[in-house]
Amino acid sequence: MNLQWLNAPEADVAAAMARLRREGRPSWVPTVRQMLVHVNRCLMLWYLCLAWFTLAVRIDTLQDNRITTADVRDMAVVVIVFLFWCVGAFWLSRWSKRPPSPRSRITEWRQTLTALANGFEPQPTRRAHFRSLITVGNDETFFYPRFVADGIEFGNLRRGRGGGDIWRYLVVKLPVLMPHLILGSEAAGGVSKRLPVRVDPAQRLSLEGDFDRFFQVFAPERYERDALFVLPPDVMAALIDHASSFNIEIVDDSVVFFAPEAADYAKPHAWLAIDAALRGTAPPLVRTATRYRDENVPGQDGLSALVASRTAVEASDQSWTAPRPRIGSAGQRLKLSDRRTGWSAVLGALGWFAILAFLYVVPGLFLFAAVMSIVDGH
Repeated sequence: MNLQWLNAPEADVAAAMARLRREGRPSWVPTVRQMLVHVNRCLMLWYLCLAWFTLAVRIDTLQDNRITTADVRDMAVVVIVFLFWCVGAFWLSRWSKRPPSPRSRITEWRQTLTALANGFEPQPTRRAHFRSLITVGNDETFFYPRFVADGIEFGNLRRGRGGGDIWRYLVVKLPVLMPHLILGSEAAGGVSKRLPVRVDPAQRLSLEGDFDRFFQVFAPERYERDALFVLPPDVMAALIDHASSFNIEIVDDSVVFFAPEAADYAKPHAWLAIDAALRGTAPPLVRTATRYRDENVPGQDGLSALVASRTAVEASDQSWTAPRPRIGSAGQRLKLSDRRTGWSAVLGALGWFAILAFLYVVPGLFLFAAVMSIVDGH
């Protein structure tokens, strides 16, 4: 990896980005400024709620529905303060939409220049371009930063806008379709409970040597032998040496490396981890995938393929082209159960609704009741 831009002088970084005439951060990336705008709106609503509710209680309870000069004065103060607050909220909203600070922009530019220097194009997106445990479901998914090359992408993934789960990931395309395998890394916490699905523990497969100390392997039923073919000793050694910090999922024609928490691509170690996985782990996996055929699918065993090719060649003068390998339906997906169903999902949804109600609905209702009480009393 060419990492010169991570330590280059800021003036050189800024000049290089000026020549490229591009920015790195998309407008939809959540920022601390946007969170401040959200918090400020909640506080404004609660301010109105508490101020008018206090006035309503005083007028109704203590003054027998009589509005005094002091009440009018206090109402005017509440309105004036709120108007000034609205002006401040307007400028806060405008400030939140400004470009990041120079220091933050330099950090992003270092990432962009490092990616370009190594043949990767920065392409943030809000749509998953691969299937995996970390992309399953219909939640909002934000990929930033995201770096792409032919058959490779990596970066950080956030599920949901607010405090959603964050993952660092790497995806490498394989030459053929493969059975669904999951390798839960002990160093990365195994197959995390933060995932939206859980893997049936009955599908766990024990492999030879010390591999089980580093990874928990899950394979579909009747695909245990296939897993042993896909994970021969040289591949297992490469995974332990170069990718033990990642969970690994082989699904369709991709291998996905992922681990909790975001990677800081302004620091060398994040790039070195990607480089180690690409150079040390991906090549033996790709070589193994090239040789793999699902013999559970009729006609894909070695003898049938040989007979089919010989018959095709003898029947015509044209060269024989092998059909694209297929995966049997039983091997396409592991048995997974959705964590978003059942009582836990219901309780989670109720909890989220309660939070939103507390922030917006409750103060809104009390504000409406307070204003109506004052109007009726007058």
